[in-house]
Amino acid sequence: MPPPPTPMTTATAPNPEWHRSSVDAVLEGLGSSPEGLSTAEAARRLDEYGPNEITQGAVKHPLRIVWEQISAVMVLILIAASILSLALSKFLEAGAIGGIVVLFVTLGFVQEYRAEQAIAALRRMTVPLVRVTRDGRPIEVASVDLVPGDVVLIEAGSVVPADLRLIEEANLRAQEAALTGESEPVDKDAGALDEPDLALGDRVCMAYSGTQVTYGRGSGVVVASGMTTELGRIASLLQEVEADQTPLQARLDRVGKQLAIAGLVVAGLVVAMGAVAGEPASELVLTAISVAVAVIPEGLPAVVTFTLAIGSQRMLRRNALIRKLPAVETLGSVTVICSDKTGTLTQNMMTVAVVDVAGRQLTEIDLELGEIPAAERWSSEEPAAAATLAVGLLCNDGSIEVDDDGEYTLVGDPTETALLRAAQHVGIDVGEARARLPRLGELPFDSERKRMTTLHPPIEGRVAALGAIEQNQPIALVKGAVDALLAMTVGVHDGERVVAFSEDFRDRITSANDSLASDGMRVLGVGYRVLGEAEVDFEENADLQAEDFEHDFVLIGLVGIIDPPRTEVGEAVRRCRTAGIRPVMITGDHPLTAQAIARELGITSAGNRGDAALTGAELERLSDAELAATVRDVSVFARVSPEHKLRIVESLQEQGQVTAMTGDGVNDAPALKRADIGVAMGITGTDVSKEASDMVLRDDNFATIVAAVEEGRVIYDNLRRFVSFAVAGNLGKIIVMLGWPLPYLFTGADLDEAIALLPLQLLWLNLMTDGLLGLSIGVEPAERGVMQRPPHQPGSSLWAGKLGRRTAWIGALIGVAALAVGYAYYETGRAEWQTMVFTSIAFMQVFQALGTRSNVDSLLTIGLFTNRVMIAISALVVALQLAALYTPLRSFLDLERLGPLDLALCIGLGVALLAALEVAKAQRRRVERGAAI
Repeated sequence: MPPPPTPMTTATAPNPEWHRSSVDAVLEGLGSSPEGLSTAEAARRLDEYGPNEITQGAVKHPLRIVWEQISAVMVLILIAASILSLALSKFLEAGAIGGIVVLFVTLGFVQEYRAEQAIAALRRMTVPLVRVTRDGRPIEVASVDLVPGDVVLIEAGSVVPADLRLIEEANLRAQEAALTGESEPVDKDAGALDEPDLALGDRVCMAYSGTQVTYGRGSGVVVASGMTTELGRIASLLQEVEADQTPLQARLDRVGKQLAIAGLVVAGLVVAMGAVAGEPASELVLTAISVAVAVIPEGLPAVVTFTLAIGSQRMLRRNALIRKLPAVETLGSVTVICSDKTGTLTQNMMTVAVVDVAGRQLTEIDLELGEIPAAERWSSEEPAAAATLAVGLLCNDGSIEVDDDGEYTLVGDPTETALLRAAQHVGIDVGEARARLPRLGELPFDSERKRMTTLHPPIEGRVAALGAIEQNQPIALVKGAVDALLAMTVGVHDGERVVAFSEDFRDRITSANDSLASDGMRVLGVGYRVLGEAEVDFEENADLQAEDFEHDFVLIGLVGIIDPPRTEVGEAVRRCRTAGIRPVMITGDHPLTAQAIARELGITSAGNRGDAALTGAELERLSDAELAATVRDVSVFARVSPEHKLRIVESLQEQGQVTAMTGDGVNDAPALKRADIGVAMGITGTDVSKEASDMVLRDDNFATIVAAVEEGRVIYDNLRRFVSFAVAGNLGKIIVMLGWPLPYLFTGADLDEAIALLPLQLLWLNLMTDGLLGLSIGVEPAERGVMQRPPHQPGSSLWAGKLGRRTAWIGALIGVAALAVGYAYYETGRAEWQTMVFTSIAFMQVFQALGTRSNVDSLLTIGLFTNRVMIAISALVVALQLAALYTPLRSFLDLERLGPLDLALCIGLGVALLAALEVAKAQRRRVERGAAI
């Protein structure tokens, strides 16, 4: 029994069971009638329920974003250092550090600040004026004034203005892909559907806000308006979804806190040692400032932004448009890609894949036959198949439009254009066939008959493609659902002649239909009937009746139509699996179609538990714990709603997976926003999905996502490489700052200079090395095997894979070498001791950058000039360093001029560091080769 009608007073909360109630029950429950509401009642309800529009929640204020940037730990340390510099009248130091703070905050603000455009895009899907019946007559009203109980009139070209329970329909068809994911327009029927847990795409007696009417006309009563529509519920989900930190942001935040703690500890130690040695307070404060500057990699924000921007440009060349820079790196950490089916995994072009005639199936390969053949040759080789496609193009409302350049475009329903394309492909001239056999009458397709019939006069001259059909009499041609045709079939073409229809033929045809349907295809039967002259009055055929012509047909063949997979996606799925990334299909389409495509692409394999498709209705009954267990195995989800997609993504994230989600419809937007990386379709995608996403595919191709993942991995490797480079350099500077006074404190010797490097000198080094050299690290090409390894473990440290250990010993080597040079020069009374420390660190970091281009391969293997940017920037840094030594800039930085031998010693230390790095990589290669044996 259908549920009782929902009382009018609850109309503001959408009832998921409207489709189960009869039209009369729905109208009664809403206090309405087929004549609609009165004007007064509509006004009253507008006050009660509010306008029919999408409302937008609060957006984060820009000042709050600024505050979040200023309150970052590294920024607070620099602010404190700048204030202390001012207090000591160190205006140059204060200005330089303040400039770094402004850079930090500005770059962070630019990356995060975006208006919430997804909701605005949803608002744009509403229509300004609609036709409704009020006071018993049709009028136009503003769509925002619609209320539950209004009766709305819709027709081809209309956008549905609210959620409607259909009252009546005439061949009504709606494109609901944006909301449900259904790839084809849906045939509507006003009859009640007394089935529980019915997916949105199967509720054919409903029409939903924001969907497009593509054919026919109808009327419906508003059952939900504004934020209570399915579109409104999606807007609510969007507003509830909060964006988390990306993996990179989380890791850099941890590194920032680690550096801050280390800086405070080291500064405390240095100040304590200075106090024990009796240093004045001003010197102690200056020391603390120097340590703070030494700890923080000032070039970090600029290098991260630059690296992500360069990566986004590389991705753009591979058809991936990055909308939010942090998403560039997130791609490299992806462990699961949840992909929509239509247009992403498939071509979004319905195609004839199989023609079944006389017990023989011709596949797409059979239909291609190399070059497009002459119609006569193909028709003689496969007469029944040729006739099947010829009838398909004649009993067809699709059309071909040819432009001035001779390029043609197919216009019409995707199923019908698929038939036209197949006929053209085998050499049948569509225009000639239609001219030779014009349509004189038709019985349009409707959801009750499930077929379309056209009437034609005797053929003028022979049409080769119709060689299997008598051509000297008027004929009726039919195409439609196989079960609808079998009920009126009396004969079957066996490939050579027409034979009587029998139970054996029925069983064979039914079996072929079921087999094709189980492979996810839409199956059409095609037939004809030769009419006697007396049966047809071609001058008075305006009032055709189905019962007059739709009987005694001869079935020629079956056509299996499917949106086929993109040719490159199978290889992309294989690359995903090799890279340790799991592909998952989440679609609003039919489960059989989803399973068939998933098997063909290798997303699933027969016999595995994950091969079964889980439907939205089944998912609805699962608890969160049961869903978590399910998503670990199931790789195909079909007939799902926006809430289901959101639950799947959240369940994967709760298990620690870094999840990419693709989609093109309004129904995908909440999951796109919630995913670690939301990927929208650039061609078929709605504005809503694009605004909710982090990345847009310009070619709507799954293979492009995999290419973007590869770029993301390269970028993450480069960012790790840079952070290791910067932290190792800064660790060396900390060792210098901390270690400089130690020998003198323990020996009690006098120390004229308590600070090894001044704040401005440290700033110079950090901006030259962390900044400029860091930029060149950001453009390093991919290392070998980047897509033959698993992704970084979600939640793992930035220092995973022994990177922390490597960073530590490199930093220690830099610090100890610089201290040794400084001590040697200081003990001999050389005034250049501080300049030697300063210059040796600079050159060691230049050669460190060259040595860290790869973690495994030697510099000779990867090639010195494969990163020309690094060579150019290294030369620039050396030039600037020499300018600091031999130009008036020397006075600004408080440096001494170095002699040739002194300079050679500094360069020699850099070469020695490079050699140490190459020896360490050689040892790692030996270990890896041993492990592989």
